[in-house]
Amino acid sequence: MKTYKVVISDLAKLDIKKAKKYYRDISANLAKQFLLRIRESKSFISESPNANDVIYEDVRMHLIKQFPYHLHYFLDEYRDVIVVIAVEFAKRENLDFYERK
Repeated sequence: MKTYKVVISDLAKLDIKKAKKYYRDISANLAKQFLLRIRESKSFISESPNANDVIYEDVRMHLIKQFPYHLHYFLDEYRDVIVVIAVEFAKRENLDFYERK
C-alpha cells in the first residue's frame, strides 16, 4: 500500500493557527489535543487518500476526530502528494476551493 506525503498549503496553515489559538484561549491542553488530531488526520489521509468522499470536483473532506473541523484536500498525482487546502470549522459554508488551489 502506497503512503503519500501530505503538504499543508499556506492558507490551511493559517486555518490551523486560528483554530489552535481559539482552543488555546480555552485550554492549553485542548490546543495540544487539536494539533494531535490534525497529525492523526494527516496520517490517515496519507495512507488512505480515497477513503473520504469527494465533495467538490477532486476535493475530499476528512472529519477531524473530537473537533468540529474538516480537512479539505486533494491528491496531486502529478507531484505524488496530498495537498491540504483548508482546515475549516464544520459549519462553514461556501468555501471557494478554486481560490485555495
